[in-house]
Amino acid sequence: MNRELSQPSSARGPGSTAAAWLACFVVTGGLYFFTCQRGVGWQDSALFQWRVVTGDYQGRLGLALSHPLYVAAGQVVLWLAGENLPRALSFFSGIGMAAALANLMCVVTLLTGRRWVGLAIAGMLAVAHTPWWLATSVKTEAWAVTGLTAELWLLIGLVRRPRWGLLAALALVSGLDWTVHNFALLPLPIYVGTALWLVVRKKLPAWSMAVAGGAYILGASLYLVMIVRYALETGSIEGAISSALWGNYRENVLNAKQTSAYFKENAALTAMNFVGVLGPLAAVGWARMKPRLGGPMTWILGAITLVEAGFFVRYSVPDQFLFGLPTLFMMALAAGIGLNVVCELSPRWRTGAVVACAGSMILAPVFYAAAPHLAAWVRPGALRHRNLPYRDEARYWLVPWKQDEDSADRFAREAFAQAGSVAVIVPDVAVARLLGAYGKIHPECAGVTVQVVGAPLPAYDRKPVEFRRVLGDRPLFVTMYENNPAAQAMARDAAFDQKPGEMLCRVIWKAAGTQTAPAPSGAKVDTK
Repeated sequence: MNRELSQPSSARGPGSTAAAWLACFVVTGGLYFFTCQRGVGWQDSALFQWRVVTGDYQGRLGLALSHPLYVAAGQVVLWLAGENLPRALSFFSGIGMAAALANLMCVVTLLTGRRWVGLAIAGMLAVAHTPWWLATSVKTEAWAVTGLTAELWLLIGLVRRPRWGLLAALALVSGLDWTVHNFALLPLPIYVGTALWLVVRKKLPAWSMAVAGGAYILGASLYLVMIVRYALETGSIEGAISSALWGNYRENVLNAKQTSAYFKENAALTAMNFVGVLGPLAAVGWARMKPRLGGPMTWILGAITLVEAGFFVRYSVPDQFLFGLPTLFMMALAAGIGLNVVCELSPRWRTGAVVACAGSMILAPVFYAAAPHLAAWVRPGALRHRNLPYRDEARYWLVPWKQDEDSADRFAREAFAQAGSVAVIVPDVAVARLLGAYGKIHPECAGVTVQVVGAPLPAYDRKPVEFRRVLGDRPLFVTMYENNPAAQAMARDAAFDQKPGEMLCRVIWKAAGTQTAPAPSGAKVDTK
């Protein structure tokens, strides 16, 4: 009997599948609801919060990092949540991750014929470091793997029972996924190759490719419209395509030689996903996948895994470990095959495997809780340190749950309290969108103007006279946690006062005739 089609009766039936999907979704979603970040976040999280509250669908990092469907969904969350947007957006990531895990559970069940195997794999992956980290922060990757797992579900069905409707559905979901994250482009050539293979083998009609193409265009229409508009605005089709494929990160995306400056840190963070038996089970799964699933399915799933892993190891950015999420899901799929193989060896092996899976789910969070203390003991200073107020770098990166990580929110709250009610804040790049989002979300901060990407005031380093005219007699504050060109330019015309414990530097304009030479670019400005 073909193992691919031999499914125990417990794994059959749309009703039982829907119930299992819902159960997995509710349990993992509950975990992420109680552990998601409550307030505004740092870096990318703050950027997305800012873009949601301002309705910025394109951003300033190129079309590849625009994620328009995510921003559109975020605005629905804003309409529903109001001032609770930061926590709601964090939990929105958790909803996406819970859906992805429920999809994965069903995919593993489909491949193994055992629902408990799918649930065990989803449970171990739910508490793995990177999925948990991304499920409790304002990020797009969780929804990207929701699309990937839905595509895998459809792809497996297409290979087993080719139908043009499944191909069209796969194309539609892939197109929608592209409007969430460019991750969706990685397996796309494999989907196209699989469809062509089925057409050549007379398993699908040739016209189904045209239908699939139309479905893909429909799914990706929001993004495609943005690409066309960008080409019309810039007058460059090539520039629009380049922006859509890699944005401002061309060198990172096409990188073939250079490793990240934080390679060791990212390797350590990635390794934290394998506290338990997920890795060994994945190795068993890959070793035994071809006899279980047959050659075509093995080659298709293997190709997708290699493409995802190849992108991940080459993408040399500071937070590289986060981009290993699709690879982890592909490894978890293989681990499901491996767990099924081990359980079929004997009742004793099955009992041991069940105990090992349960132990992995318990051990992982215990290890994460201890990780900052272990890191400080084994290798003090191993993680990079940033001059960000209240943020414990080891705690921030090593511990995936974020319900008690309020450093960004605390900083913003104290900054606005210091600024008063009618001030202007000119922040540096590290905290600009964080303060901007906080000010937009909280009505009591409406009187304070936060300068974000050269607006609403003129840029001081370019138009100082006009800046002073628009500012009038309002109090002015700056931050200097990272490079702040405006503050560097102001150093010629002003002094800075920042008392211990204050988040902002107050700008005190010098009397006419006492200006000094401007501070060189990148220089630290003395605030004493």
